Amino acid sequence: MQFKVLVFNAQDLFLALAHEPRPEDLGRLSDEEWQYFGQGPEKIKPLSKLHGIARMFAEEDPDLACLCEVGGVLALENLNRLFLGQRYHVFLQAGNSDRGIENGFLLKKGGAFDGELHSFKEWPVVFHYPHEIDAQTHAIAAAAAPYLDLGVPHQRRLSRDIPALYLRHDSTLRMVVLLAHLKSGLDPHGLDPGGGVRRKAELEALVAIYRKLSDELKVPVLVGGDFNGKADRDGFTQEFEALYRETDLDDALRVAGRDAHERLTHFTFVKDKILTQQFDYLFLPRALQGRIVAEKTYVYRYRFGTAEGEIMLPFSFRDRNSLPSDHYPLVCVLDLS
Repeated sequence: MQFKVLVFNAQDLFLALAHEPRPEDLGRLSDEEWQYFGQGPEKIKPLSKLHGIARMFAEEDPDLACLCEVGGVLALENLNRLFLGQRYHVFLQAGNSDRGIENGFLLKKGGAFDGELHSFKEWPVVFHYPHEIDAQTHAIAAAAAPYLDLGVPHQRRLSRDIPALYLRHDSTLRMVVLLAHLKSGLDPHGLDPGGGVRRKAELEALVAIYRKLSDELKVPVLVGGDFNGKADRDGFTQEFEALYRETDLDDALRVAGRDAHERLTHFTFVKDKILTQQFDYLFLPRALQGRIVAEKTYVYRYRFGTAEGEIMLPFSFRDRNSLPSDHYPLVCVLDLS
């Protein structure tokens, strides 16, 4: 039995609707007209991008999709119902995000597994911002801190949940999938430049959750999501050290033999330079690394324009904005027979 897992940061997948679109509406409306169907403070995801996501799902037909940046369970249900033919069971519980972007799962109906969702949003993430260690050196941040909702070090929690999907076959637990979206580099208040302090703490929390589930459940635990940093074994940055020091996890793309340039999932632009990184990963425990179907494990590349358009990488923000997301999906096929 082959089992296809897709890991995808869907970039601001807000889809709360005030009006129910007719099926014919979905094929004829412009992105501007589509916005009139939305409700709430957030703009709904452009219709052209939703069609792009639908094309990707139709081409890949994953058994399990692990999605980051989802605007709540209603958004995932609407995506499944309106664009994916209701082919999936939806699993999402609100986490701690102050932007309302959550992590959720789509598990194919009629597949080999039944799913059960568990939350770790209350898992403690104990850390100190630089100004809490040295207020004199970081005087500006220390002065601003009382006006911000930072909490206290020993009471801090994940910035977003790390949900766990328990997968059962014939009522027997077979594996667990953890889905992370670690702290980004965004730091508008200058408290944690590059987000590295919080990201390191969240990574260590993820490792602790992984070890707890592995030890207690005695089944393989997969770890996927948007890690917002260089977490590859061949050159990880300091905040990811615990991943390799304390676990047997390794990146599915690396294990599948994909070259570094083939693993890139995020592109951004600073002046005339393109910055390329792999932010998105599916880490597998040693027990599953030998079960990768290498030729079916890769980063999915969008087509520009129509579904028959050219596969190419973006060379500007304009190019990137025409894509379904600013992240590329990661696809991994496991042979579980």
